Amino acid sequence: MNKPANYNPTEIDFLKSLNDSDLIAVLEELPRQEQAAVLQSLMDQSSDVHDKDVDRKRSQRSRAAEVTIGAVANPARRAACLADPVMFLKTYGFEDDGSETFYNEFAEHHLAMIQAIDERSVNGGDKAVAAPRGDGKSTVAIWMSIYIILTGRLRSLVIIAATRKHAQKLFRRIKKAFSRNDILKADFPEICDCVRELDGAPQRAAKQHVNGERTGIVWTQDEIVFPFVKGSPYGGIHVAYYGLDSAIRGGRFEFALIDDPETREAAYSEDQNAKIEDMIDGDVAGLAGPNSAISRVILTTIQNRRSYSFRVTDPKIKPTFAGDRFGMLSAWPTDRDAWDQYIAMRQQGQNDGDKDGLKALAFYEANREGMEAGAVVTNPHRFNRRLNADGVAVEVSAIQSFFNRVADWGLSRVMAELQNDPDEEESEQTLQLTAGKVASRISGLSQNELPRVDECKITVGLDVGNLWSNWVKVAWFGNATGVILDYGILENQGAKTNMDQSALTASLIPSLMQWRTDILSENPPDFCLIDSGSGTHVEAVYEFVRQAGGTPFAPSKGWASGRFHIGKDTPTRRCFYECAAEHQKPNRLWLYHVNTEFWKQWLQERFVAPTFDESQQFNDGSLSLFAAPNDPKRHLSFSHHITAEEKQELFVPGKGMQTKWVCKNKNNHYLDALALACAAAGVIGIRLIKRESLTERPAIPAKPLTQQQQAQQNQSPQNKFRTRQGGWVKGLGKNGRR
Repeated sequence: MNKPANYNPTEIDFLKSLNDSDLIAVLEELPRQEQAAVLQSLMDQSSDVHDKDVDRKRSQRSRAAEVTIGAVANPARRAACLADPVMFLKTYGFEDDGSETFYNEFAEHHLAMIQAIDERSVNGGDKAVAAPRGDGKSTVAIWMSIYIILTGRLRSLVIIAATRKHAQKLFRRIKKAFSRNDILKADFPEICDCVRELDGAPQRAAKQHVNGERTGIVWTQDEIVFPFVKGSPYGGIHVAYYGLDSAIRGGRFEFALIDDPETREAAYSEDQNAKIEDMIDGDVAGLAGPNSAISRVILTTIQNRRSYSFRVTDPKIKPTFAGDRFGMLSAWPTDRDAWDQYIAMRQQGQNDGDKDGLKALAFYEANREGMEAGAVVTNPHRFNRRLNADGVAVEVSAIQSFFNRVADWGLSRVMAELQNDPDEEESEQTLQLTAGKVASRISGLSQNELPRVDECKITVGLDVGNLWSNWVKVAWFGNATGVILDYGILENQGAKTNMDQSALTASLIPSLMQWRTDILSENPPDFCLIDSGSGTHVEAVYEFVRQAGGTPFAPSKGWASGRFHIGKDTPTRRCFYECAAEHQKPNRLWLYHVNTEFWKQWLQERFVAPTFDESQQFNDGSLSLFAAPNDPKRHLSFSHHITAEEKQELFVPGKGMQTKWVCKNKNNHYLDALALACAAAGVIGIRLIKRESLTERPAIPAKPLTQQQQAQQNQSPQNKFRTRQGGWVKGLGKNGRR
C-alpha cells in the first residue's frame, strides 16, 4: 500500500476508526518513514480536537459564572431608606411568604434598639438595651445588621449570641434576606444578583465574575464576603458569627451585635455569668485588633438579678454600656383589686377546664375602662389574636395579655422577662440560717393538723436511700405559706449493705408500697416527688411509681443549678417552675428534673421569714413546723438537716469571690426531701408573689394527672400531657384528692 505522507481528514478518520490490530496491520504495509508520518497526523488531530473541547468547556463555564447586574429599580426609594433606618425596616422587611415583618408601629423599646445600633455604627461605643421577651429583639437585630451593611459605613460585622447555634440562626436569616427578598433584590442588585447566581452552591463563588472581573464573593455557612462589582461600595464587607459557648478567635471586626448573651441556665450560674462577662469584655473587645476599638451593642432580656444581662444594663455597674431597660408596662393600672380578681378568675377557670379563661375575659370586657385606667402599655399591639373554636377572641388587648402572663407564669417571671425588673429575691445573699432559727418556726398547729383555710394543697418529698429514706409532708395555702404537717423515716426492712440492684429493688418496693398506704391515709398529697437518683434504687423507684398507679407519685432527679436545663415544652417534655418533666417511654413514666440548688435556697429563705406578722397572721412565704409542746427537742435533728448545706461566698484563687454550696453536715436528707416537696408545690402552681403593689392573692394550683390519664400518657405521650406555661397540669377531681 503506497500512500502519500500527508493524509486528508477522511483518511485520518478512517484510520482512527480501526481497532488496534487492524491499524497495526495497515501500518506494517507502509514504509517506516511513512508510518511515523501517519502516527504524527493521528496525534496532531487528537490534540487539536482536545484543545477545542477544552476551549469550548471553558467558555461554557465562563458564561455560566458570569453575572449580569440589573439596574436599581427605585434609586429614590433606596436613597431615602438608607438615610432612615425605620423606613428601611418598614420598606424591605418581608418574610419568605411575602408578609410584612414589621406590620405594626414600632414601640418605644424597638425604637431604642434601632437607635442604639444606628448611632453606634456611626459614632462607635457600647450600648445595652433590655426589652421584653418575645417582642422582636432578634428580628430587629437581623434587619438592623442588614441596614448598617447596606449603608456602607462599616467594613466588618460579627453576630454574637449565647450559643453558636443561635448565632448561626441569625446569620442564616441575614443570608436568606439577600437570596430571597425580592424588594431587596430590586434596589440592591449588585449584591442580590451575585448571591442568587450562586443558586445555593457556595463553591461556584470562586469562578463568579462580572464583565470578566472576579467578584470575590464568599457565601459559606460560616462567613460572608460581599462581592466586588464596579461602582458598588459593598465589595469586601465581611460578616461572620460566634457563640459565647465556644472560643472566639480570629478575624477583625468593627462592630459586634450581641443578641441574648446568656441562656436560661447560664443566667442562674455564677461561674457562667462571670465567663460571659469575661468573654465580652475580653475576647469580643479583642476582635477589634491593635490600636482600634470595636463597637458593641447588646440586646437582651433580664432573667434575674444575678445574670450578666442585669449587670450590663445597670449604668452603675457597667457604665460604658449606658444600659436602658424597658418593660411591657411603663405605668401600672390603678384598680389593682380588679386585676387581682381577674387573675383568680382566670386561674380558677383553667383549673375547671376553661383553658382560655373566658369567664375572666367576660369580666374584663365588662369592666374594661376602669381596669385599664392609669395603665400605659409600651406595645399596644402585643396580644394573641387567636380565635377559639367558637370564634371568640381569647385576648383583646395588650394589658389583658400582660395579666394573662401574670396568671399563667407567675408574677416573678413576668417582672423579670416582661418588665426587666426581677424581684429582689433573685439576688444572691447569705441567709445565715441556723438550726435554732428553723426549730423556732412553729405554726401552732398539731402534727397532721391542717390550717383553717378554705383551700390548701399538700405536697410530699421523699429522699430515697438504700437502707432508709426520709420524707416530708407540707400543706400550702395563701401566698406560698407552708406548714410542715409531718416528716419521718421509711426503713427498708429487707435491705442489706452491698445488695445488688435486683435484690434491692425486690426489698425496697414492699416498703414503699406500705409507705404509700400510710401517706395516703391522712391528708393525702396532691403531688409527691420521689428521688430516683442515679444509684442502685432507680429501678425500685420507677417500679414503685408504676405499681402505685402514677399520680400523685412521680420520680425525680436532682441537678445543680449549673447543670439544670429547663428546655422548652415539647410533646415529651413539660416545663414548670425550676422543674421539667420528661417522658421516659421505655420506663412508661414521666421523670421530673429538679433544680435542687434553687429549691434548697428557696426553702431556706422561707424559714428566714418570720412565721407570723404583728397581728399574729401567717406571713406570706413563711415555712413552719408543727407544734410539739411536750417534746422541746422534737425538731432538733430535722433542723440540723435543713441547715446541713449553705450557700456561701468563697474566695477561689484566680477567680475571686464565688458563690458555692457548702456541705457542713452529711446528714442532709430532710433538706433534700423538703426541697422535693417545694418543687412539687411549684409543679402544681404554688407561687410566691412578693409585690403587694399588684396582688396579694396566690396562684390557684391545679392538679396532676389522674391514674387513667397517666396510663394514657404511658401509651402515647403525644399531645396528651396538657399544661400551660406557669406549671399547672390538668388532672384529679374537684377537690384534688384521689
